[in-house]
This record gives sequence, structure tokens and C-alpha cells, in this order.
Amino acid sequence: MKGFTLIEIMIALVVLGASLVVLLGLRNRDIAISSEANHMVVASLCARERIALFSLQEDKNSGERKGSCEEPYKSYQWEIALNETGFPKIQELSMNVIWNEQNREEKVRITTYIDVETP
Repeated sequence: MKGFTLIEIMIALVVLGASLVVLLGLRNRDIAISSEANHMVVASLCARERIALFSLQEDKNSGERKGSCEEPYKSYQWEIALNETGFPKIQELSMNVIWNEQNREEKVRITTYIDVETP
């Protein structure tokens, strides 16, 4: 007799089923990583925009400021803290961009130094 026995077919189906489960799990993880990367890019771009706008402002006194990013990214909140350094014309600008993902708070923190006399 030629052909496969029932046990051989069942083992082949188990191996095939297990490999499909692993592949679907990898695909779900890929989607989660892609979503996280997208949030990080949007938050970084929002931070760069706010830092650029802030460096053009004339009021660069120490303190904290808060707000939200421009449309369509209103769900991203930003916080800027401007702190004195040991140098009279240089201040430390720390910025957090915060968003909620799956009922938890995520954030990107960027720190840079700005010249307070340059408009």
C-alpha cells in the first residue's frame, strides 16, 4: 500500500497548526512594535516643533509650561521645564511629550540647551 497513515497526517497537522500559531504571534508583536515606533516618531516631531517655537520666543524665563501638540495630534501633551545652568546665557530646556497607550502613560523626554539671548 502506498500513501500516508492517519497518524502521519495528524502529526503533520499538529506541526502545521503549531507553526501557524507562532507566525500569528509574531505578526501581532510586529503590529505592536510598529505602533510604538509611530508614537515615538510623532512625539519626537512634536518635541522638535515645540523646541523650535520656544527658541524663537522672547520670553525665556525659567519655569514650566504645558500644552498639547497641534492637530491632528491633540492627544499628545507636552511639558517644558526651563532651568538655570552655571552659565549666564545658557539654560537647560527639558521637554516631556506624553500620550496614553492601552491605559498606560508613555512619554519621550528630550533635554537640550538654549541660548537665552538669541531670539
